[in-house]
Amino acid sequence: MVHVAKKCVICARLTSDFSYGVDCCSACKMFFRRHVVKEALLKPCLSGNQACPKDFLAGCQFCRFHKCLQSGMTLEPLVPKLPLEELFEKLSDFDRHRNRILSDYHPLDPDLNVSTILFFKKLKYQQRNDLVPMKFSSWIYISSIATIEFMKKLPFIYLANSSDQLILVKSSFIKVSSFSAASRAYFSNQHALSFPDGSDVLPFTPDVKGLEEIGNRIRTRLVSKFIELQLSKEEFLLVLILIFCNPALLDLSETGQILVSTYQSVYSNALFEYCMETYEKLGPCRYTELLSLITLAEKHLEDVNNYFVILQLHGMDFLIPAVVKEGINLI
Repeated sequence: MVHVAKKCVICARLTSDFSYGVDCCSACKMFFRRHVVKEALLKPCLSGNQACPKDFLAGCQFCRFHKCLQSGMTLEPLVPKLPLEELFEKLSDFDRHRNRILSDYHPLDPDLNVSTILFFKKLKYQQRNDLVPMKFSSWIYISSIATIEFMKKLPFIYLANSSDQLILVKSSFIKVSSFSAASRAYFSNQHALSFPDGSDVLPFTPDVKGLEEIGNRIRTRLVSKFIELQLSKEEFLLVLILIFCNPALLDLSETGQILVSTYQSVYSNALFEYCMETYEKLGPCRYTELLSLITLAEKHLEDVNNYFVILQLHGMDFLIPAVVKEGINLI
């Protein structure tokens, strides 16, 4: 059989190979496989604009990887499918790190934003003095930072381009933070959201029409649903990831949609597998119930938005750190 040489769709070298759905040379094939299978971090774009010309692709990991995706290289068969026990341990490690930051530390920088948290390799923290009480604004500040630090450990975040990372994180970090707070309350046999020191997750406000009802929903609705479902730790972890693994977000790039939809399939399949192993015939029903938590988290975010818009209308948005404002829709 005669193999006709064609141009690699990534780097334009001549090749007779066909791998992962496209004509590509062995070097680009192995490069793509290595980064997907090992879920390795990509070095920043050499040009800084995430659009290097072909002549620079071999030296720019970021642009080369995204060119692979844009050219149609198939991602899903390469994504590691960990055994459930290993996957849960990995996600639990991420969650424990988030909890340590939230409970014990405070960032040295008092005015971080989403971009800085995402794109700085390592933020600097200091041990928190337990004798100094935390204010509401301090708690929501560190909660947001700890949550974004958690989110950026997931491959569909750190393999995405910077614009997609910002879209994914800004749209969801309030939901992820609240969902995590609900799990802390639920697993501590509490019935309402609170910060680690037991203080209220909402600021003290005067008697403002509409705030009390919305505030009560914010404090209790998620935890009540956890109690109703008797949520397991494993279920919490997988649903938590699915909350921000959303390929349907507006303005995601083509490669962003590919990345997120691929990993959404991986995590949703893991959740379904867990349900079938744990609940057997009732597995599909349980799976559907768990996915309803994603919609509930969205409703929770709507309540949070409404609550802080009302505060803003009453001149009290000074309580909200700048990074938190990036996750809510103020007027």
